[in-house]
Amino acid sequence: MNALDDIRSSYWFIPTIMAILATLASFAMIEVDVVMNASGPDWLKWLFDNQPEGAREVLSTIAGSMITVAGVVFSITLVSVSNAAFQFGPRLLTTFMRDRANQITLGTFIATFLYCLMVLRAVQSAPQDASSETASAFVPHVALLGALILAICSIAVLIYFIHHVPQSIHVSRLLAGIGEEFANRVDTTFPAELGTPGPGFADTEIDTFRRPFETGSTTEDICAARAGYVRTIDGDTLLHLARTLNLHLILWVRPGDFVNAGERVMTLLPQADAPETSHIDQLRITVYLDDLRSPMQDIAFLAQELSEIAMRALSPGINDPVTAITAMDWLGAGLTRFGAAEPDCPLRADSDGTPRILAPATRFDGLLKESLGSILPFAARNLPAAKGFLQVLDRMERQLGEADSKALAALRKDMLAIARTELTAPEYATLES
Repeated sequence: MNALDDIRSSYWFIPTIMAILATLASFAMIEVDVVMNASGPDWLKWLFDNQPEGAREVLSTIAGSMITVAGVVFSITLVSVSNAAFQFGPRLLTTFMRDRANQITLGTFIATFLYCLMVLRAVQSAPQDASSETASAFVPHVALLGALILAICSIAVLIYFIHHVPQSIHVSRLLAGIGEEFANRVDTTFPAELGTPGPGFADTEIDTFRRPFETGSTTEDICAARAGYVRTIDGDTLLHLARTLNLHLILWVRPGDFVNAGERVMTLLPQADAPETSHIDQLRITVYLDDLRSPMQDIAFLAQELSEIAMRALSPGINDPVTAITAMDWLGAGLTRFGAAEPDCPLRADSDGTPRILAPATRFDGLLKESLGSILPFAARNLPAAKGFLQVLDRMERQLGEADSKALAALRKDMLAIARTELTAPEYATLES
């Protein structure tokens, strides 16, 4: 899971695959040329009239231009991305790194360069007294045609890339992309994919599961081997081990949390024999720690991205309330979907329905405070942003139930309390109306 996410966020995987394929294609096209030159149909003879000197010039020109264009284009891209990250937050670098169009563009340029380089080595020098027809036999004509096709494709990709870069750093599209991913991640928020929900949501059932951990003396804490963010939790492996070893577990962390080295991440209660040291190590590595957070199981990461953009936009140095309102709109849309979804049961069961793991679940009120609650002090000092903030709350209240509406009402009350002291009397009157 983590390896796939790393590959998706890397700039090396797709270009490497495309470079390998281009190298293999160059060998294949040279062999095809040998076959066709020997037994090709007469109507393809026009393809075999290239001369060695001209072929070398064409291949050298394409190869040199491709590597030059790749360097210039991506230098410009890095400048644009750096400026966007400075304005909207360094977390956005992850979004740009995961952009498949950027990866394919780089791969196209490198693949074309390597293809031309490999075909160039197959162009041989003809004898000085050889005729044009004889000299053309020293040129891989089909492979040369492939280089020309790749060059045309590279130009098309370059045109698309020049169009794509301004779009990708446009703040409205950027916020829309994060907001849509935020809403789409609701169904995979931890611990939704950790086994199946337990027998119920009642506090008594959770207390029944927790009580032996509080009173028993056979519990064992499993601690983190290093400091870092909980990037993902391998729920399938964790549940398999709990079932195989007949364990009950309490997870103390969830994706997105930061833990110190030696801090407990889970507590286990054996139902039979105590697990061996090797099993303890297997349980420990199901909680994957990294230097960076990931949106795979951490929906709060995406919510905080939108919050950070809104807070930066409302800072005195930028003062862009329109961007802040757009970020709050998308944040409100994601929170509405999260609040409308069925809350995840923290008690998770295996395939037999036996409760095995008690995991911390993300709650609507907590996510609301972490996201919109963080923006509140900044929005309350700016009349347009304050109006946008209250409009987001209005839309959410119309779609959510009574329990969630209480949290929204508390947020509204705090907003008006801060705005009363920060805005002028006429501005506050406009806001309150």
